[in-house]
Amino acid sequence: MSSSNEKKTGKARARAVAAWEWFKEAAWLQVLLIVGVVVGIVVSIPYVVKGISSAINNNTSTFYDEHRIDYKKFNSYLDGSDTSCNGYMGDYTMTDDNKINFNNDKQGFVVMMYKSNCDSCNTLQKNLENWYKNFNKKYGEGKIKFYTIDVSWDIDDDDKAATNSGKYDYYNNSYITLEQQMDVQFAVKDTYLDQDDTHKSSAVTEDTLNNDLTADTTGGTLPTPMIITFIKDKEAKNYITETTAYEADAEKTNIIQYCKPAQVIMGPLSGLSFSSAINVSTMMHDVYHFELYKGTK
Repeated sequence: MSSSNEKKTGKARARAVAAWEWFKEAAWLQVLLIVGVVVGIVVSIPYVVKGISSAINNNTSTFYDEHRIDYKKFNSYLDGSDTSCNGYMGDYTMTDDNKINFNNDKQGFVVMMYKSNCDSCNTLQKNLENWYKNFNKKYGEGKIKFYTIDVSWDIDDDDKAATNSGKYDYYNNSYITLEQQMDVQFAVKDTYLDQDDTHKSSAVTEDTLNNDLTADTTGGTLPTPMIITFIKDKEAKNYITETTAYEADAEKTNIIQYCKPAQVIMGPLSGLSFSSAINVSTMMHDVYHFELYKGTK
């Protein structure tokens, strides 16, 4: 190294040492830098948490959107005008070698009511997608039928859904009306309440299912996630289980048709979790009547 370069290097070192000494003495600058770093961390926390939560809960899954139908399509399945919903179901028994045993005398489908601002729905989505795709590929031959209906208060804006929930005039959902949600609530109530405690949620009671969803300011939506199983005899033309007329209707022209579901789940089965892939698999085997879940002892 030349003498000139050595001089330059020495001067640079001297300046660096002097700057460091000055910084150590300038306590006000140290405080300012520390405050700046703390403020930056605090400001970024909500964005980091939101990003992590979104990645964990939804994991970029679009499973619900891919399987979404509206109430009109749902009814076409129930009344038999559209038979594409007729899929494989079980009878709660397994084969001798512990494999899935499909019921050759029955067929059916499952529909799930969900909301985009429902944390439990978001937690469930990716595990449900994985189970559905893997099971259909390995066992179901693509004939396991699963559908979703978005019952959000506002399907375009989660923030508005939270702010305006219960205000009838602000309901914004083209997939299902509040009156139609009431029809679903009435149709599933008896089946849900008749189930054992393993298949019921402590958060959803008879009072919950008697709620007037259309009441202005005090209404709401169906409890979510709500997973409903419909099963019929193979030779039956539709899922209508009972047909009656209004008692006051002497000519019996005003007919009420009931499509009573076989099973209704409103939350994880007792002892299970939506965040566990194995638990979700266990739950769905029960939902499709492949294997009965008896709960934890």
